Amino acid sequence: MRDEYGRRHEGFGERARQIVAQGLEAGLGREDIARDLEAAARDVIAGRGSFYWETVAGAFVANGRSFAQLSAYAEAGIDRYIIETILDERTTEICRFLDGKTFTVSTGLRTFEQMEADPELAKEISPWVREAIDPDTGRKVLFVERGERRVPVAEVTRSALGTRDDRGDSLSERDLEGLGISFPPYHGLCRTSTVALT
Repeated sequence: MRDEYGRRHEGFGERARQIVAQGLEAGLGREDIARDLEAAARDVIAGRGSFYWETVAGAFVANGRSFAQLSAYAEAGIDRYIIETILDERTTEICRFLDGKTFTVSTGLRTFEQMEADPELAKEISPWVREAIDPDTGRKVLFVERGERRVPVAEVTRSALGTRDDRGDSLSERDLEGLGISFPPYHGLCRTSTVALT
């Protein structure tokens, strides 16, 4: 957890993990967990509104869901899974791009192991995908941040943003697993999931 100046708060980060774990055990939803996180952070981290805490809670829940799914796949002897996206008017470009892509269970689980071994590097190991307009082409580019540089993931050649049941069109030659984006969440409040390939 970081404050409005980008300073990391180790003690509160651990408290946040406890709040999320307790909330999940109690069967609470994202909004309830977000409210508890916001209340606990009032004296530690200023300047963060309810939407911020809902995004944080959503990220914790989505990471937990992905880890549980990948662990269950491994236990069942399943080697690969496919990304399944809800294709509606709110679906992001990255989720449209990743819909239908397949990944290996072992690589996903290794990513989780790396994040557990060094939580400070979680944003580098399993980054959220960002977007920007390429000044040369005028097209939207999806990218991840690696230190100070942007690594392109895909170029959107035809956007389907705001439509249903349409992935749009993107160009990509990247090794997505190598970039750490093989499982959701890919962004704040991500609704994408995985399905086992048998």
